[in-house]
Amino acid sequence: MAKALYGHVGVDARLLSELTRLRARVRELEAEVAGLTALLAHEEDLRATALDPAPLVSADYR
Repeated sequence: MAKALYGHVGVDARLLSELTRLRARVRELEAEVAGLTALLAHEEDLRATALDPAPLVSADYR
């Protein structure tokens, strides 16, 4: 439907350029959010491991 409306109304080159720029910016921000989310999860894992009172290697290892 949107394509039909674009064809009927016509496309303003400035609006198309702005739309393209904004879509690229959204992709950049989504990638940044994904990276920060992964970093936060990793830091939480490290924090949980550091606070875990159980030893990583058993003292009975022979």
